[in-house]
Amino acid sequence: MEITFLSLITPNLTEEFWDKWIGYFEEQHPDIKVKRIQAPSLEGLNDNYAKTLLASGDFPDVLSNISYQDFARADALMEIPIDDDVKKIKDIESLAIDGKLYTLQAYLQPHTQIFYNKDLFAKAGIEQLPKSWDEFEAVAEKLHAAGITPILTGGDWMTTLTFSILTGPEIFGKNPNWYADRNAGKVSYLDDNWMAVAGRYQSLAQKGYFNKGALSIGYTQVEQEFLKGNGAMYPMGSWFTAAYAAAKPDFEVGVFAPPTLDGSGPYMSGSRGTSFAISKITKHPEAALTFAKFLAIDPEFHKAFGASDGMFSGLVEPINYEFTPLQQGIFELLQEADTMSGYEAQRAGDFPVNGLPNQLTKVGQNLLINGADLKAEMASLDEYWDKNK
Repeated sequence: MEITFLSLITPNLTEEFWDKWIGYFEEQHPDIKVKRIQAPSLEGLNDNYAKTLLASGDFPDVLSNISYQDFARADALMEIPIDDDVKKIKDIESLAIDGKLYTLQAYLQPHTQIFYNKDLFAKAGIEQLPKSWDEFEAVAEKLHAAGITPILTGGDWMTTLTFSILTGPEIFGKNPNWYADRNAGKVSYLDDNWMAVAGRYQSLAQKGYFNKGALSIGYTQVEQEFLKGNGAMYPMGSWFTAAYAAAKPDFEVGVFAPPTLDGSGPYMSGSRGTSFAISKITKHPEAALTFAKFLAIDPEFHKAFGASDGMFSGLVEPINYEFTPLQQGIFELLQEADTMSGYEAQRAGDFPVNGLPNQLTKVGQNLLINGADLKAEMASLDEYWDKNK
């Protein structure tokens, strides 16, 4: 029998990677053929393409990297039975929606860290890593004065990620239930803490601390700029560690947690790794479930997948790869933080409203442009939430 699989293609998760491991799966399961498909353009999530396929009646049997809560609410996903195999995933109950499981996520993927070029830090005379926003801005100022671009970012989802990385620790690190509180009307994007960190982010842009023309370039280009030594700091998820290991630049990269207003932390936010979900209307539910389980808990794939995208094992009995020094640095931040909160599109006490990352992109991009009204931008997030809840 044949099932279709919507894969996510990135610089780390290449077509060759997926095809190799699909071939391995088919060798282990000769009665199942997997037809891999992919979105026509590189995006942070497969959501837009998956919605197009759902509307056209060509919804894949197995899907990766979707906002599973949105598709579950649209009644498009199959409920996954929590059997002994699935129980190998740590805290699997935390992924359930109203007691029902629609996704297998067996990895830990920290998003909120800042990678830095140690040579450029030394050139600017920076000896201590920043913890507070005051210290972070002082670092950026030193780099800028030395003729070095302090921070690299890009357009589209890159802006969402950069804005979220720099603001998230103060908000979600200190209140991991923030989305639940927002649904209850207890908090707002106009609260002092949001206004303070969003204002700091805007100040970085106003002082010229981001790369020029950032909104005109995408993820692959920004990554290459950092790997070429053309910027000192790169806010990015843990998957960058795999790209760094493969590129082998002639300088050493370190990592630190994003700042908070008072310097407390570290606070880590992120996701439970790539989501693997199954179509509710699949004609081959057993085969689709077998493949989805393979993607989550097969020992050999689990290790290879984690290594390829800089993730950490989220199994009850972890299966980790051999860490590079940079990956070990993130792992130690995780241990120090002791937990990893949701943020952006991930659950933080509750899920955010549908499509919130798109609105975060608009706000993040607008605040990169001098003259944007901070209060109006933050108010737009409250307005979007209220209209879409």
